[in-house]
Amino acid sequence: MEIEKTAILSGVVLILIGVSASLLTGQPTALIPAPFGFLIALSGFIALKKPGAKKHAMHVSAALALIGLLATLTGAISGIQFLFGLEIERPLAVAVQSAMFVVCSVYIYFAVRSFVQARSNRFK
Repeated sequence: MEIEKTAILSGVVLILIGVSASLLTGQPTALIPAPFGFLIALSGFIALKKPGAKKHAMHVSAALALIGLLATLTGAISGIQFLFGLEIERPLAVAVQSAMFVVCSVYIYFAVRSFVQARSNRFK
């Protein structure tokens, strides 16, 4: 799959996570994954529609995913603790943060792989 489409898919998943969590909890902070998802998906659309801007758009999306990953690191750690039987205060918040962490991690993996591949193709 092309990195632009991966960005769009990752963005849509983050939007769905945020909207679903907000509907379940009624808390506005549960929407936090949605703006990250919107911006990452928007970067993917820009890259698809303007090939000359692909490099910049994909770097922006990777930077946003990295910020999302770092912002949810403590939630992901709490999620791991929960899996090992420790009690946590807000399980749904931890689940949302963990899901965002996973989506951002997977997207960053594919983005970096795409960047490395593009760089190696440039020197062939």
